[in-house]
Amino acid sequence: MSIDPRHFDFTRHKWRWHYLPAEVAERLAGEAPADELVCVKATDSRAVYRWEELFIKVSGSLRLKSQLAPAARQEYNSYCKLADCGVPVVKHLGWGRSGHYTALITEAWQNDAADALNYWYQLIYSQQDTALFLRQLSDFLRYVVDSPLQHGDFHLGNILYSPSRGEFALVDLHNVGLGKTRNLRGKAEMLRILCELRSAVRPQDMVEMFYNIAGVSESMAGEVIRGKLIGDMERTRHDWSRRVRQFLSGYAKFSGFVHYGNSVLLVQRDKLRRNLFDPSLAAKGKYRTTRLAFEAALEQMLFSFYLSLLQVPHIPVAALAPDGTLYYPEVPAECTTPGDGDREWINCYNEYLLCMGLHLKDYHQWILSPAGQLWLADFNSMLGAMPDRSVFHPRNVDPRRWRVR
Repeated sequence: MSIDPRHFDFTRHKWRWHYLPAEVAERLAGEAPADELVCVKATDSRAVYRWEELFIKVSGSLRLKSQLAPAARQEYNSYCKLADCGVPVVKHLGWGRSGHYTALITEAWQNDAADALNYWYQLIYSQQDTALFLRQLSDFLRYVVDSPLQHGDFHLGNILYSPSRGEFALVDLHNVGLGKTRNLRGKAEMLRILCELRSAVRPQDMVEMFYNIAGVSESMAGEVIRGKLIGDMERTRHDWSRRVRQFLSGYAKFSGFVHYGNSVLLVQRDKLRRNLFDPSLAAKGKYRTTRLAFEAALEQMLFSFYLSLLQVPHIPVAALAPDGTLYYPEVPAECTTPGDGDREWINCYNEYLLCMGLHLKDYHQWILSPAGQLWLADFNSMLGAMPDRSVFHPRNVDPRRWRVR
């Protein structure tokens, strides 16, 4: 059974610390009440706080296993092993226990550090050049796959990136350790992480990155990429009912509610958790609109959300009004139609879609963004080819209950 660690107050708990410098422990006990802690993220069993130059991960559990083998201790021990081997990792200062709570203390790495996935989307959304980031990421991954690092949850969200230094460091070391040196297949499997870039990296370029980083052949890279895409699709379908409930309730990671006119609109969010709909821009006519029956409009929005989860680049549904009006971002005037030289790119991306159970009948729906990214301008033919559209028709959705929090 978990104990909610949110709204934590270090001045009200007596801690037994391991390896933590005494001056840091004293500062926490005397200067870290709840209103001084900035909660970075939280679940029902774990919360991460920022306090001055420290990050503090607090967990609470009544389970015997969690008490006998606390995750904080395991993470600290993993840090020591990785640091001894020279693996780039955020500095861990120590861990501690207070009753049924445990805490892990780490230093803030760099002032400009962001997790690599968020930084990637910052580049993509602002249409900046990604070449430098990709070169630096390739150098980091080349080191990682050649090291004995074993990581049970290796993804870009668990890697920090400092733009000023051009360096990466591992964070969140749960289920991380050292093992044997990898063979070529093991290196290829580790490089599945590159698939998280698929919304803006050409398939041909991604295969080339596999080769440049670890000498992985085109056929092996293709096999790993296809496996990742199929796995993402299966996981998305497995979680879909829960994701729909979260989306329709305004779960901050995916959606929100805004006032516009006399209505409350359901708004989709991007990967940086920013609303895709801005009422002030809508008042200036900056969105394309279409009006359907509410059930049909909801289907459109949920399918756009589904494509977003699968990282399919498309012109999304930004907002849905209770009367069935859909709002789409304006397509930049600089967008162009792909030429004959883009045919291989489009064919490869259509293979991506097939791996995820998506069928695009009309290949002319692709457009090129001003930054040279491939976008799907219209996904209706893909929606029409879905074998089960009922999953986009949840029951008892009443837009009259939508509220801005």
